[in-house]
Amino acid sequence: MTIFARAALAALAVSALASAAQAPPEVIRFREAEYVMARRALTPPEHLPWQRIALPDRWRVNWPGITGNVWYRVAFDAPHPGGEPWMVYLPRMREGGDLFVNGRLIATVREPGVGEYTRWMRPHAFLIPPGELREGRNLLHVRVYVGGEEKVMSTVTVGPESKVRPQYESRFFFTFTLAQIISAVTLTVAIFVITVWVRRRMELDYGLFGLACLFWGLHTLNYVIESVPAEWWLTWRVARYLSTGGFAAAITLFYLRFAGFRIRGMTRAFAAYWLAGPLLLAVGGASWHPFIDRFYQAGLLLMGGFMIAAAVYAVWRQRSLMSIAFLACALLGLGGSVHDYLLSQGLAVDPEGPYLLYFAAAALLGVAGAQLVERFVGSLGAAESAGRERERAVVAERQRIMQDMHDGLGSQLLTSLAAVERGALDPKGMAQVLREAVDDMRLAIDTLSPGREGLLEALGNLRYRLEPRFRAAGIELRFDRRNLPERLDVPAEHSLQILRVLQESLTNVLKHARAHRVEVSQSVTQDRARFTLAVADDGGGFEPSASKAGRGLSGMRRRAEQIGAALDVASDARGTRVVLSYPLRRPS
Repeated sequence: MTIFARAALAALAVSALASAAQAPPEVIRFREAEYVMARRALTPPEHLPWQRIALPDRWRVNWPGITGNVWYRVAFDAPHPGGEPWMVYLPRMREGGDLFVNGRLIATVREPGVGEYTRWMRPHAFLIPPGELREGRNLLHVRVYVGGEEKVMSTVTVGPESKVRPQYESRFFFTFTLAQIISAVTLTVAIFVITVWVRRRMELDYGLFGLACLFWGLHTLNYVIESVPAEWWLTWRVARYLSTGGFAAAITLFYLRFAGFRIRGMTRAFAAYWLAGPLLLAVGGASWHPFIDRFYQAGLLLMGGFMIAAAVYAVWRQRSLMSIAFLACALLGLGGSVHDYLLSQGLAVDPEGPYLLYFAAAALLGVAGAQLVERFVGSLGAAESAGRERERAVVAERQRIMQDMHDGLGSQLLTSLAAVERGALDPKGMAQVLREAVDDMRLAIDTLSPGREGLLEALGNLRYRLEPRFRAAGIELRFDRRNLPERLDVPAEHSLQILRVLQESLTNVLKHARAHRVEVSQSVTQDRARFTLAVADDGGGFEPSASKAGRGLSGMRRRAEQIGAALDVASDARGTRVVLSYPLRRPS
């Protein structure tokens, strides 16, 4: 090896040693510590026997029925003071306590007092004052008070601030800040949806979704409000179970409705169970809290089972992307519920893990809201389409009425005006023309005016107007009704054409038939598929091929064709019979 190669290797070795000396020390996460029970000691005890224990330390398991101060200590090596500040991070420190470094107090987390109930949901991190950190070996003591329901001494992380702070801030966001956001968003959505639902009387699904958002927003306040006065503790816990059970019942009923199940009986059962736990706690007092906390919440998990079953059924029946999303979120919701229940009971694999249900609940509410938005947008589209259809129908109806007025009343008046100008009409003929024009106008009013009951009422009005004329002409006019219901659902424009055919037939009897009797029969087939209107007189009949008769018949046939009806005319020396057959059922 040449001298240059030896020099290069030596330079690399020196560089590596320098880099190693300048590299920041690693973060230390302690999963084991020494502990000692010192019920009244407020400073690190020096002369008591310390023992080793794994972290996290679950007090419900390791310290059942024991109360008093427990001290934990860990040793760590630090670099020469004056460099980057060091930080201590504890993912969970529910009941507060004190931290000491090398025998000096560096931080205090407020503990429950005589008049205060405190339960810290956030993680905690503290900078070690530069003057308290020694080069080489350092001792960290943590004092906590054992005796709470869910207390856990979490792992302890020590290291440079630049490496420890991101861990702390990440957990702070997901366990505290995100809970604030979810609570604010769900409560805002709940107020909006419930207000709209109450004012607009929308479908029950919207009400259930609004209630689910309301209950979950109130439940999430449990992660945000970490301290309440002691006298409010029982009320606070009752409110927590009311909101938790209310959310479970509302979102499960929403899923059942989405899957197409009838939920009336289930609604009463879920509501009864939802109210049972909070009422029992409110009436029985704090002594019932352990029972409610374990068994009432376990019963709520059964609602998650109903939700899963409904989601599976929806996937099998609908086979849609939305139903698959519902199933995925239902599974996520039940998994989060089971995880949080085990965590609250001290049975979880990772006792310092974060609660997961408010992530899962956000997904449940998100997919439910998306389904309602999709339905609402679809309803808007259908309403807009219906509006366009109505607008087209109105335009078509307006054009039809104008055409009908032009062909009927307008044509009649123009013809009569021409006859008057030629001097071909005497006062009697003029009166007849005007009477027929008024009759035509009254037919339109009877059939097209809003609020009219329909065809049968219009037929009655026409009979009332024509009977005096037939009586004055010495003709007996009879109306016969057979098997008619109280109401016939016939469109107004169709009713108008039916009445005009009848009016034309009766006018022909008055003018030309020389009849003594005319009978108008109205009937409906047994299956109510067709309505038949027949006009029969005992006059002298007519020749259908005659020009004047042909024009009248062609007009009547044209009106029948417009409404899909059949018109049959038979005439001989014994009289004339006109039969109009109108279909009440249209082919789909």
